Amino acid sequence: MNARSTVAGSGDLNRIAELTPEASANVRHQHVISQVLLREFATPSKRVSGRHVQPYDLRHPERRLKTRAPRGVAQIENFVPFASASLEDTWGEVERELPDAFAAVKAGDAFNDPHIGTVLRDLIALHYVRSQHYRELFHRLFAETYQEQRRWLLTNGALRLQAAALERTGLYTTGPQGLAARADELLDVMMTTYRNGSLLRVRIEDNFGKARQLISRSPLEILEPEEGEFLIGDNPALTVRHHDDKLLYSMALGDAHSTVLPIGPRHMLALGPADRYAAAAKADVDRMNVLQIKASRRYVYTRPGSPLAPMIREVSHHWLADHNEIASE
Repeated sequence: MNARSTVAGSGDLNRIAELTPEASANVRHQHVISQVLLREFATPSKRVSGRHVQPYDLRHPERRLKTRAPRGVAQIENFVPFASASLEDTWGEVERELPDAFAAVKAGDAFNDPHIGTVLRDLIALHYVRSQHYRELFHRLFAETYQEQRRWLLTNGALRLQAAALERTGLYTTGPQGLAARADELLDVMMTTYRNGSLLRVRIEDNFGKARQLISRSPLEILEPEEGEFLIGDNPALTVRHHDDKLLYSMALGDAHSTVLPIGPRHMLALGPADRYAAAAKADVDRMNVLQIKASRRYVYTRPGSPLAPMIREVSHHWLADHNEIASE
């Protein structure tokens, strides 16, 4: 889960070459919350057929939105724009097993079968990597890494750059403009894989495997509210860390004390300290819900008729102020 793994290495380029024949085989609308997970927050509606969730738009907290079917929310167009169909197949291997896993959770039997625990841990890994937070981090770190590489080539690496250009073209490169042109040529493969989405595609695939492996070694708690209920945001798998009396979130997996994921109004997954069901006090439920809102990019979801609406609208005003401040920087 190296923060600097945005650079295209030889392994990435080999995998991109393997995927190139299916580059255009894409799922246009990709869910950042699995539909099968959203269904755990859905209830039958009297007005329309099927089960619906209640969305809340944090940019417009006073607007009352209609309930929606899970298939129509929490999705982003071309979230991964390169060979995403096969990536969706990978997610599907986990998602197809979720109905049985959720049934076991509700029955209190989740720890009777080790495979159920594996599926639930994989669900955390899936939503940690297939997330807006991960994609935003990837784009930001790529920009930083690309500029660092370019600066190095034009300073400490200038002699190596000249030698590489001489070997490639037979011409000796001089002057800052000539060196800059050679640096851009050398970094062209890296930029091309970034722009066409292929680097993001292989990084997500690789880091899903790494996250899956790391999380597989962690004990799993299933939290049940003593009072109240959980909601879910559009960036739902959150790494958290206690610092003094604060609860920090969205750090790297290895730096977190836990990773949490709500899987229904009555259940939340949390890594550590032991495989067990545990009661969550109302204060902790409230804190987890506030955290889901703070980490969301725009929407949170509850079951229709949930009593959480006033709290969501109150906290969303703080969310809106924070995001407007970030946007103005």
